[in-house]
Amino acid sequence: MRNLTIWQALAIASQMGFILASTVLVTLGIGYLLDSWLQTRPVFTLVGSLVGLAAGILGIARLARLIVRDRPRR
Repeated sequence: MRNLTIWQALAIASQMGFILASTVLVTLGIGYLLDSWLQTRPVFTLVGSLVGLAAGILGIARLARLIVRDRPRR
């Protein structure tokens, strides 16, 4: 990985946080709406939060893999 400036490192860190937060919030909202519609509280809310957490972690891993792949070999 090339030497990053402080601003580039901050951009990558904030992107990782945004990926995790957005995936959890979107799937949590979908689960809440499904629970409201089907009267199955809190089943889909919990499932949605777990699916969102897994998707967020996979998104962060994909971003980290891209960053590491750009690293020159020694």
